[in-house]
Amino acid sequence: MLAKFEGTRLQQARFLRGLTLAELGAAVDVTRQSLSLFENNDRAPSPETLEKLSQRLQVPLEFFLRPKGNTERQPRTLVHYRSQRRTREVLREQNRASAILDMAAAVLDAFEEYVDYEPTRLYALDEAIDVLALTGDDIEEIATRTRRSLGLGDGPISDVSLLVENQAVLLLRASLEDGMDGLSAWYGDRAAIVVSNKATYARDRANVAHELGHLVLHRELDHHGELDMETFKVVESQAWRFAGAFLLPAKSFLGEVYSVSLDALVSLKKKWGVSVAAMIRRLRDLGLVDEAQSRYLNIQLRQRGWQRVEPGDDREREDSRLFRKTAHVLAEDGGTSLPDFAAHSRLPRDILASALEVSVADLLPVTTPENVLQFKLKR
Repeated sequence: MLAKFEGTRLQQARFLRGLTLAELGAAVDVTRQSLSLFENNDRAPSPETLEKLSQRLQVPLEFFLRPKGNTERQPRTLVHYRSQRRTREVLREQNRASAILDMAAAVLDAFEEYVDYEPTRLYALDEAIDVLALTGDDIEEIATRTRRSLGLGDGPISDVSLLVENQAVLLLRASLEDGMDGLSAWYGDRAAIVVSNKATYARDRANVAHELGHLVLHRELDHHGELDMETFKVVESQAWRFAGAFLLPAKSFLGEVYSVSLDALVSLKKKWGVSVAAMIRRLRDLGLVDEAQSRYLNIQLRQRGWQRVEPGDDREREDSRLFRKTAHVLAEDGGTSLPDFAAHSRLPRDILASALEVSVADLLPVTTPENVLQFKLKR
């Protein structure tokens, strides 16, 4: 059977590179209308056009011929972005980020040609619960139950990334634009998270916990369609409340807060792995500081220049291990090297590099010198 052109792959590649139909068409000398036909599988590009698309979009030509795997074919739940703005640039970045999220599922499908992964295991809410009506106390309780389901007490979490990956949550770090700190979705019984690779140690942990909150709390919101601004604000506030309760359980955290000064909070940051800014928000959620005190602390934060970089932010951030460990097992036990896997997967190498947290060079074929005759000069 001949390989079939997959129009969805063209759209994914276009989104990954942040291009409109018109921009891509101008780059490869194809009309916008033709590209639309290609993406909708109403027409297939010529071999010459396919080569141009491959080069411009920086993906293997074979990527356009790779059908979706089992996970990627599953209905995707609503993707939760951090912004509801609808400017052209924001929409472009949202399309790019959602394409990266889909690629996380595609990477899983590529590895599942060699190994079997367990479905995601996360605490599940009763479907009868009206999520949008949850109170702060309700979310505190859900975060506690989530911790208990993961075998956690009320102390600091040593490695948030390892914790979620151990529940078979796909976790990928990628270069996202400022303000696009993370996103997540369910694909059937598989959950995926993408977070920015530019975040500091503490911010990265908060981003992962925030997306975990969406996965636990808002899985069923997909049935409500696109969120209006009011609902969006509620959903984001809930995810941040969950993240705070998950990372800083009320009783144990408050038991160690001897002062709400910035210097005291910096000291707590070393133990809990949570930013000073996030701790201020947590103290406000728990009623230890009021709105005026919270505002004053945040002003102090900015005056010290800590809104971007806080003390302790030089700590090395957590990394993703699931895909890299799988690749290591394939190489050691299955005889499939990274370059071999990359070629077989037919996926964009920059996406694979992000998923495996390796360099693109590690995925390139190893070149060996040609055999040459041995000789020596005559004396």
